[in-house]
Amino acid sequence: MKRATIKDVAAYAGVSFKTVSYVLNGGDKVSDKTRNAVLEAVRSLDYQPHRAARAMRTGQAFSIALVGYGQNDIPSYGNLADPAIALIVAAMAATAEARGYTLSLSNFTRSDLSAYERGLAQGQFDGGIFIPFANNPGALEPFLSSPLVVIDQPNLPNDVPVVCVDYRSGVREAVTHLAARGRRRIGFIGGPRDLNAYHNTERYGGYFDGLTTNGLTLDDALVVAADYSFEGARAVARALLTAKPDAIVAASDRMAIGALREAHALGLRVPEDLAIVGFDDLEAARYVDPPLTTVHHPLTDLGRHAAEMMLARIENRLPADQRRATLRTHLVVRASS
Repeated sequence: MKRATIKDVAAYAGVSFKTVSYVLNGGDKVSDKTRNAVLEAVRSLDYQPHRAARAMRTGQAFSIALVGYGQNDIPSYGNLADPAIALIVAAMAATAEARGYTLSLSNFTRSDLSAYERGLAQGQFDGGIFIPFANNPGALEPFLSSPLVVIDQPNLPNDVPVVCVDYRSGVREAVTHLAARGRRRIGFIGGPRDLNAYHNTERYGGYFDGLTTNGLTLDDALVVAADYSFEGARAVARALLTAKPDAIVAASDRMAIGALREAHALGLRVPEDLAIVGFDDLEAARYVDPPLTTVHHPLTDLGRHAAEMMLARIENRLPADQRRATLRTHLVVRASS
């Protein structure tokens, strides 16, 4: 198949090839309609700009680093084998690629930020999208003057671009859904209690809020922690089920599916004896038996939004009032509840 050229993109978008070049090189003096038409043409035609020529001409690397930071000792969490992380990264990569940038993953699983710092100083990257494995805003101080976007780290200076998800309201909605269906002993499988990360603590907060909102009493025996894996959740579900919950909310779909497997092994009927709700809305949630009720986590939107914000930051077109975004969740009701 013939590779698309910049003139093909221009014809598809109904603009001049100079306008296409201007948009792809970060020009901001075009209307949103024109910019969107060019980007849609790039995506539709799978246009691949010649990065080496652009880099020589502009002095940019046309590369964005995905950087993980904060200590992470949990094998099943914060790596590309995690389907939730994979969806976020795929959306970032596609968004960057459409604008002629690559997404570098070489710094993602390292807790040491010195390699990224050297790469940035050497011009290997134009900026970085940071995903925290733990709450450690101080680690970002050396990079605050460079282009960066941070995911799920709201306690940073207001001028730092941050994209968060409203995890708390999602879990609260799950608890309210179960309470409305008459469930009174609602258990919770959260992430590790010592994992001081925004997404983890906010999920716990949503569970506690949900109990309070619905007039339910907290029973410590109904709250357990696992490592975000199938196996870890199944093991703690075994102990949790001895406390006789009539429903379980899990902080991820993988943990909900682990609990579902354990419930089946113990001869419990879902949802008749035990309702189960997950969090993420992964593809697998639709295919377990019964299909899993879950909180939809806007993973693709999160990756896309972070990449778009990063590109705008690199191109100096990210106003101060557009540097914070919170993405909403919603409940997807299926047969498990």
